[in-house]
Amino acid sequence: MKKRILLGMSGGTDSSVAAILLLEQGYEVIGITFRFWEDGENKHLNDAVLLAKQLGIEHITYDALDVFKEKIVGYFVAEYLSGRTPFPCVKCNNELKWKLILEVADHLGCQKVAMGHYVNIVTENNHYFVSEGVDPDKDQSFFLWGLTQTQLSRIVFPLGQFLKTEVRAMAAQRGFTKVSEKKDSLGACFCSGDYRPFLIKQLVEPQKYIYSGNFIDEQGQVLGKHDGYPLYTVGQRRGLMHLNRKVFVKEIHPKTNEIVLAPLSSMYKTSFIINTVNVVDKILFTSAFDIFCRIRYRKQNTLSRVIFLENNTAKVELAEPLESIAPGQTAVFYRDGKILGGGFIC
Repeated sequence: MKKRILLGMSGGTDSSVAAILLLEQGYEVIGITFRFWEDGENKHLNDAVLLAKQLGIEHITYDALDVFKEKIVGYFVAEYLSGRTPFPCVKCNNELKWKLILEVADHLGCQKVAMGHYVNIVTENNHYFVSEGVDPDKDQSFFLWGLTQTQLSRIVFPLGQFLKTEVRAMAAQRGFTKVSEKKDSLGACFCSGDYRPFLIKQLVEPQKYIYSGNFIDEQGQVLGKHDGYPLYTVGQRRGLMHLNRKVFVKEIHPKTNEIVLAPLSSMYKTSFIINTVNVVDKILFTSAFDIFCRIRYRKQNTLSRVIFLENNTAKVELAEPLESIAPGQTAVFYRDGKILGGGFIC
């Protein structure tokens, strides 16, 4: 009897090829497309439905528009209003997408679930680890530190061992030319460009938050005026004010509508706190600086160690200073290409 697997289908190249590969591996594939956000033409859903029909697999649509707006878009807005920089894709992975697909899988009697992410899952010493995909330019492990051991035991990632160029070639070779030529999606599904117009549109009373305030230096001296603190992020360099020196956004103070500007030399830290911590096993962390901390998606690793604190928080100590550590973003811990865990920067 074939194993049933529920596959998240976005209508793009990756999930489409994942469906093809799973069928070739002998799974009974059911496709599911989540309606998280829609703005205008609903092309991705139509494409997913069409591909499922071409492959002869069952496909269902799950309407999650309301819960997505509440949990993810609501979080996105609230973070900016709190002076932090949100990471909606991680929030969605941690608290919505995987929980929903596993719930539907249980209802349909599917033992496994899958998505077209460029990552792998490895097992060592009775632990499951998300590990980096072989394509360094497409690796998506950074977004998945919140997956639990129970969830990982049921997840399949068919594309982790392939390059994106190989995935496109596989689609073309199997006669799915349009699938092979689809453009990659970039940014959050609901806000792929400048976040500011979207944020203002979501506010019932934008004037309560978006109004002129002071740029100040580290000593509290007024340097000039800004357009409203939610329109700036820690680490930002462009779009500030004209000074005779380079400055960056160091801190954001929502209560006073003040933004602290500082030189690059003041942007470095050797430690910070994270919350909502999720790790494979605390025993994997030692007092040595023997894990890599990554606070940005691409090409940045810093030797570190983690000290666990109360209330699901931890202190991250860095072997060398790191600049522009933005509250609201995430810190992810790697060893030998495997994720040990992560958390949100306080």
